[in-house]
Amino acid sequence: MGARTLVAVERDAGGYDLHRSQWGGEHVDRLVALVRADEAPPDLVDPEPFRSGASAEAVLDSLDPREFEAFVVADGRTEAFLVPRLGIETGRQPGSPARADTDRKTRSTDAEPAALVPWPGEAAAERIRRFLRTAKDVLGDAVDAGLVPAPAATRYLAVRVARHPDTPDADAVLWIDGGDPRR
Repeated sequence: MGARTLVAVERDAGGYDLHRSQWGGEHVDRLVALVRADEAPPDLVDPEPFRSGASAEAVLDSLDPREFEAFVVADGRTEAFLVPRLGIETGRQPGSPARADTDRKTRSTDAEPAALVPWPGEAAAERIRRFLRTAKDVLGDAVDAGLVPAPAATRYLAVRVARHPDTPDADAVLWIDGGDPRR
C-alpha cells in the first residue's frame, strides 16, 4: 500500500493544488525540506495534482485518514502532520445484531475520526504508528468482548495519542471528524 501523503501546495492564483505521494509518509522530513509554495518535488510527489484550486476547507475535506498517513502543506511555510486514524476496528461484522447499538452510535457518518499531530520526525512518527496499531488491536478486542463501547475506546485512543511521549505538543493536535476526546 505504501505510506501515502497528501501534499497541498498553495498557488499564487489562490487555492491549493493537491498531490498524492505514494511513499511520502516514509520521507516526510525530505518532503518538508523540498516542497515549497508553487512547487512540488517530482521525485516524491505525483507531478499532476488530483485537484487544483482547492480552498483550505476543501483541502481538509480531501484528507481521508483511510488513505493518507501524513499531510504536508506548503503556503507561507511548509508544515507536516502525522494523520493517525482513531476509529476502532473490531472483529464483528457491521450490521450484525451484536453490533446494532454500536453501529447506530458510531456510523452516523462515513467520516473517520482522526487527528493531525504536528510532525514529530521520522523515528518518533514510527513509534506513534506502532503504538496506534497495538492500542487499536487491544481496544478492538475490548469492544468485541463488550467491555467498552466503541465511542469510549475512540476517545481513549485520542487522549493517548495527545499524551504520547512522542507527540510534540498536545495543544497543537487538530481533531478531525469526531476525534476530539473532549466531546
